[in-house]
Amino acid sequence: MRRVQIQLPDMKHAQQLADFLTHIPGDFFLVSGSAVANAKSLIGILGLKMGEPVELRIIGCSKENEEKVMERLRDGYML
Repeated sequence: MRRVQIQLPDMKHAQQLADFLTHIPGDFFLVSGSAVANAKSLIGILGLKMGEPVELRIIGCSKENEEKVMERLRDGYML
C-alpha cells in the first residue's frame, strides 16, 4: 500500500481524478480524518471537504500503474 498526501481544490479536479482512476486496476481510497471514500466514486468524494489535504491510499496496483497514478498526481494534486 502506498500513501500520498493530495489536495482536491475543486469539483473539477475531483471529477478528473475519479475519471482517471476508474480505468486503473486496483483500489484507491481517500482518507480525511475518520472519513474514507472510494476515489473512483465521485459520489464518495463529494462527502469530503474540497480544498483540504487528504490521503490517497493505493492498494493492489501494479508498479507500472502506480507510476501512472503518481505522474498524474504530480500534475496538480500533490502537496
